[in-house]
Amino acid sequence: MTNRGRLLLILRMPYKNAIAITIDNNYVQHACVMLLSLSANITENVNVYCIYSDLNETSKKRIVKELKGSRININFVEFNTAVLPHLPIKTNDHVSAAAFLRIWLPDLFPDFDQLLFIDTDIVINGDLTELLNFTVPDQPLAAIPDTGMSVEKRASLSMAPDVLYFNSGVMVLNLAYFRQHELTQQIARFIDEYPELCEFWDQDAFNAVIKGNFYVLDFKYNVLGAFYEAPQTDAAILKAMENPVTIHYTGGGKCKPWMYQNEHPHQGLYYKYLKLSSFRGYIPPDLPRSWRIFRKLKFRLFYK
Repeated sequence: MTNRGRLLLILRMPYKNAIAITIDNNYVQHACVMLLSLSANITENVNVYCIYSDLNETSKKRIVKELKGSRININFVEFNTAVLPHLPIKTNDHVSAAAFLRIWLPDLFPDFDQLLFIDTDIVINGDLTELLNFTVPDQPLAAIPDTGMSVEKRASLSMAPDVLYFNSGVMVLNLAYFRQHELTQQIARFIDEYPELCEFWDQDAFNAVIKGNFYVLDFKYNVLGAFYEAPQTDAAILKAMENPVTIHYTGGGKCKPWMYQNEHPHQGLYYKYLKLSSFRGYIPPDLPRSWRIFRKLKFRLFYK
């Protein structure tokens, strides 16, 4: 696989794992918020690799400018989309092709044994040192279980009732294991052959292939928006919700913190870091038209 425009700044870092994100022009603002929150919650510099297939030079320069003086060493890696299968993305889906690029991280980084992957609809709210230094045992990855996936959903992916389904928003990927067992090829083949089963896009394909063979991380490293939408009884989830290290705004539409109608209890953290960027004048697209001028002023002053 060729990577045109690859600008790699590979420095020796105190952390064991570098970080990878996937992005396109539509998520530049949200990626910058995530990265600024990351910078505020680490004590040493870290290499971040930004994988893209649709990111123009203006967006790249803006990201670099936003991160100037931060603890982030940003590197851009262009993805060759010729290897992509037909992607099961519907017109109204809130994801793009960028979401699928993480499948090919083992091939993009043949000299890396591990990477920490973080979605860009996330805000970091605590110390990531443990994840940045974590070594995955003899398994493909480390992640948190997505407890909201039903037995029926897992059965559709040929997963047994007692097999855990994981959320792919935060993963420590064992790239060496992926390469050894050709998991990238298997996941891509599943997407190509069973697109109708990929309701949750690449995440379903990951789970269909890996079938519960993952190291279970503490829930605090990926506190899902769904946890706040219904009463929780799991003590580990409740503990993570009290002190989340990463807050993952899962779902589409108003589930995202950049929407005015969002009701996530930690929506304000998104705007805390947005204020530190040149995107601070952002106005949500769903801001009601009635009293629009007043609401815009209120939003800019108080960010809800």
